[in-house]
Amino acid sequence: MNSELSGKPMPAAAGNEMGNMKKPHITIAIFIDALGWELAREHRFLEGELPHRGSLETVFGYSSTCDPTIVTGLKPRDHGHFAFFTYDPKNSPFKKLWWPRLIPKFLAERGRIRRQISKLVQRQVGYTGYFQLYNAPFDLLPQLDYTEKRDLYQPGGINGGQNTLFDELRNAGTPFHVSNWRLGESVNLEAAHRDIATGKPEFAYIFLAELDAILHADGKVSPRVTAKIHWYEEQVRKILQLACEHYDEVSLAVFSDHGMTDIVGECDLIREVEALPVEFGVDYFAVYDSTVARFWFMNERAEKIIGDVLEKHAKGHWLSHETMHEWGCDFPDQRYGHRFFLLRPGILLNPSFMGRFPLAGMHGFEPGHKDSVAFFATNDSKMKKPAGLADLREILSRSINRPEFTAREA
Repeated sequence: MNSELSGKPMPAAAGNEMGNMKKPHITIAIFIDALGWELAREHRFLEGELPHRGSLETVFGYSSTCDPTIVTGLKPRDHGHFAFFTYDPKNSPFKKLWWPRLIPKFLAERGRIRRQISKLVQRQVGYTGYFQLYNAPFDLLPQLDYTEKRDLYQPGGINGGQNTLFDELRNAGTPFHVSNWRLGESVNLEAAHRDIATGKPEFAYIFLAELDAILHADGKVSPRVTAKIHWYEEQVRKILQLACEHYDEVSLAVFSDHGMTDIVGECDLIREVEALPVEFGVDYFAVYDSTVARFWFMNERAEKIIGDVLEKHAKGHWLSHETMHEWGCDFPDQRYGHRFFLLRPGILLNPSFMGRFPLAGMHGFEPGHKDSVAFFATNDSKMKKPAGLADLREILSRSINRPEFTAREA
């Protein structure tokens, strides 16, 4: 479902079949995946329409970390989301999943085939969240757990059990629209137009994700990136114009989850670690993401050997407990790994559990790096500027429930 327009009765909106009364106020949040602060500033993205703007601190990790932080307002260690895969043979949902291991390697490595396999596996395990096996080795699946089991935007979607902004709205009976992240941008924009034109929603959350894929493929300096950003500007203007036709006041906020870093080199960390005198699965286990390797150690010898070698590595460094705590990623149960080895900005871990082909752009490096920083802009001078992703929930909630508009509606 794309919208949840339920709650107290609403006056008719301008231009619809029921009359021409405008609603007092709507807050519209448009989430553009990977539109970083540097990129938005270079393209002067909607400077006229959204004059109140600035950088937005992201969180360490990927969209699997960022998105739960945005909707809960919590740090990763609290909401329980970080990466998709984790070492957990006891609770692996794939223990009885024998058939993917029978697929010949030359077929299993093809992207289209793996996507179809992912769909079949998702049906088998019954997960409703974003699910993709990517390049995770099929023979390791029985030792892996997958963390985004439920749809983040539906009740019960957060691993830590906390409510999201959307749960808050449901509990209050506030009508709202939310994009279906499974669908394409044009479909989601059409759905948003339809709902806003009714004058019923008090909040609209529009999800636009295609820029992320273009940046991965092309990097930041590309005609396709420029064209996409200009297209986004046109779409945002159309949304704003439509909302102004049906509401007296429109609070519009556009933001991202992270930026994108151009890739300048690669690191085959899997080959380097497997060449050491320790045995995978016996002495240690590792999950290799696109920018970070996460290790679980079965004995002190393996931790010392791998630790000492990577301590001197020119392309990355170990993350200290103090850094992980500062970033909100020091999970008490060490569910996502005992130690994290992060590559330098611009270095792609390849091959990894996430892919085996070169990319032009990647995110998931140090959150404070200039190309990692996210973007926020609004037309509403009363909307407090968020410092980081975790501030967005409260700021949007306050905008939706602004006293002057709530009193006018009563």
